[in-house]
Amino acid sequence: MGEQQDQSVPIVVSGDALDAPPSEQSAGMQRGEAFAHDGVWAGFSHFPGGACTGWHHHGDYATYAYITDGGMNVEYGPGGDGSIEVHAGDFVYIPARFVHRETVSAEGGAGVVVRVGGSGQTTYNTDSPDAEPSTR
Repeated sequence: MGEQQDQSVPIVVSGDALDAPPSEQSAGMQRGEAFAHDGVWAGFSHFPGGACTGWHHHGDYATYAYITDGGMNVEYGPGGDGSIEVHAGDFVYIPARFVHRETVSAEGGAGVVVRVGGSGQTTYNTDSPDAEPSTR
């Protein structure tokens, strides 16, 4: 959204507003920002069917995501050897500075994402799973 919001009253962000994501993206996905303030980022991510995101991490932010549609494999670790499967109805936690990427099932996937405990940029793209997670 990028604009200052009055936090003393309820705020609604329409689905249409989430369809115009900011520039912080990784290959293979779109992140729509709903809120970004006071160490919290909240939004929605959409992954087209068969997509594979680039390797990335979320800086100082821990990530909590609820998968609303489809499923994906989250790869991580040295050489990308670790992985977990998540499906519609699952919550997933990704620690701060944890380098990972998502490979999405053929039907695609989507989810609600909340990041907490950080400041500044929320996405840092890297070249490989072995890249040192930096915030530069």
